[in-house]
Amino acid sequence: MRFESSIDINAPAKKVWALIDKLEEWPQWMPSIKKIERLSKGPLAVGSQLSVTAKVSRLTVKLLMTITEFVPERTVVLEGKALGTKLTRFYTLEPVNGKTKVTIGGDVSGALAWLACRGGQAVSAEIAQAVKKKVEGLE
Repeated sequence: MRFESSIDINAPAKKVWALIDKLEEWPQWMPSIKKIERLSKGPLAVGSQLSVTAKVSRLTVKLLMTITEFVPERTVVLEGKALGTKLTRFYTLEPVNGKTKVTIGGDVSGALAWLACRGGQAVSAEIAQAVKKKVEGLE
């Protein structure tokens, strides 16, 4: 099952990426993300691992995510498992006429895929809106 949310941000991809790349700061401006911790040393890259604690509906879920694709200022893909469900999350940035189209989404499979898909869609939409608000200075 797939979910995604896209939004146009009035800023270049470099500025959007600078915010996305500061993962540990996400909980300061993202209500559903409670904690993100880099488990691997050094800059983000393929193979880097992250511990993510998120609140989805009334559940608090802790995920161990591994970066499987990483292209600075363009794409990050992470994979992990929680509650018997395999989760792939992606973040893509596409420059369009001086703006950036940001797409956030994922794929889920497993016993509770339907629930993870619904929660993932809500979190993806929230992240997209929060990134736009933060980058465009609408706070």
